[in-house]
Amino acid sequence: MSELDLPEVLAIDRAGLIDGLASSVETFDQARAGAEALDIPFSPDVVKDVLICGMGGSAIAGDLVTTLYYERLRHPVQVHRGYYLPGWAGPDTLHLLLSYSGETEETLTAAMQALERESPALGVTSGGKIESWYGEHGVPVLKIPGGLQPRMALLHMLVPTVVFLSRLGIIPEQTADLDAARDAIGAAIDAYGPDRPTEANTAKQLALRLADGVPLIYGSEVTAGIANRWKCQFNENAKQPSFHAILPELNHNEIVGFEQAGAFGEQARVVILKDPRQHRQIERRIALTRDIIKPGVADIITLEGEGDTPLARLMDLVILGDYVSLYTACLRRVDPEPVDSIGTLKKGLATTGNQRLQAGESGSI
Repeated sequence: MSELDLPEVLAIDRAGLIDGLASSVETFDQARAGAEALDIPFSPDVVKDVLICGMGGSAIAGDLVTTLYYERLRHPVQVHRGYYLPGWAGPDTLHLLLSYSGETEETLTAAMQALERESPALGVTSGGKIESWYGEHGVPVLKIPGGLQPRMALLHMLVPTVVFLSRLGIIPEQTADLDAARDAIGAAIDAYGPDRPTEANTAKQLALRLADGVPLIYGSEVTAGIANRWKCQFNENAKQPSFHAILPELNHNEIVGFEQAGAFGEQARVVILKDPRQHRQIERRIALTRDIIKPGVADIITLEGEGDTPLARLMDLVILGDYVSLYTACLRRVDPEPVDSIGTLKKGLATTGNQRLQAGESGSI
């Protein structure tokens, strides 16, 4: 019997994040219904471009949408991570404010500038200033459940983003694709959940191959955002160094690093995320990349999402990655919930800011 079929090993996940994934279909339904019901007081005609403002687990939703719909975007859409908005963002730029806590300082700063520029905005949050202050200033806010780690609230951010962009004509109408995505989530839970034994569970098998190394997650085109999601889930859930890169760009630089990878190569576990809609040259590049880097890495795994639509396959790979990272945490004997380093950094920023204010220094933090 595999370690991952033992209840005492999975019990390392004290907060029950693995079990929480079982409610993903219900989460999907709740997020979709809320986004479809939210009153949007401005016409789609006023929107010429879109900034999706967020950080960390909230911003990942923007990554997934922009890479998934890249060829079907009817207006420019960009993910914004940071404080200052680009100079071109103006009164015809929709600002989609994604902050699970509602207190993300970078997103709050961007939101303030959006109001100053009289730009249309929509918020998705569990509370905080995004709900209280910006909601009172005319920003329609979708209130989502609190009490989760932001990275585990992805569907609460991703599904409304898809619905809003569809309602505003930024992407094609998505009713059928959302229905297929819901089905894919249910199938993924059945296939990768803890009750399915390792011998028939791709997620558990992958965790066993990745737990003692450094996962390098490669994506391209529609899987580019998913690769970043996997990387972040290994970082936060498994407390494991992990990195991601995108084809074809990595063929112009990163591929050379494996010529003399040394001890790092012995730790490198490459995961390549594919999609059947990828350009035929990407298929050729994946095959050639595997051949070239194989001598310099410990393992190479190629995966393709299950589903009839791009959004369905995205959901399958996202749920798979969540399970793999959580199972990996259990194998590494680390509780996946705490993110102590992030809390330490936030406390340090707050302390530094208070010291500067007490000293009478100007500037923002």
